[in-house]
Amino acid sequence: MAILPPLLNESFEHLLEESNEEFANGNHERSILLLEEAWNVIPEPKGIYCEESYHLVKDIVDTCFIIQDFKKAKEWADKIFLTGFDRIDSGDKEMISGRVAFELGDFETAKEYFRIAERKSDGRCFGNSKDVKYLTFFKS
Repeated sequence: MAILPPLLNESFEHLLEESNEEFANGNHERSILLLEEAWNVIPEPKGIYCEESYHLVKDIVDTCFIIQDFKKAKEWADKIFLTGFDRIDSGDKEMISGRVAFELGDFETAKEYFRIAERKSDGRCFGNSKDVKYLTFFKS
């Protein structure tokens, strides 16, 4: 797993702090813009910067859910597969992508992502209470 060089890490962390502050103040769109700037700080291939890249994209998608901007969530959910190369693959990426596909009404794709997530996680992917509607859909 690669570590961001000190100057890049400083810039990255500064943008995260600004984003967190904007988020806390309810400025979700501004928070996302700052996270997108932080994404641009990470060198290619971004996936070798495992923790930074994965958590950043996950935070963007989660914030998009708060403001119900599912088109932007889809854009970032597609990028989740370019992140966290060294992470243990327990279906988290597919679960995120499945939730986005579901919210966009692409139920066939959602069901396929959920199937993969369930297999990779041995069924644990639906353990979160916010995932009840997705589990209900998946089991139907």
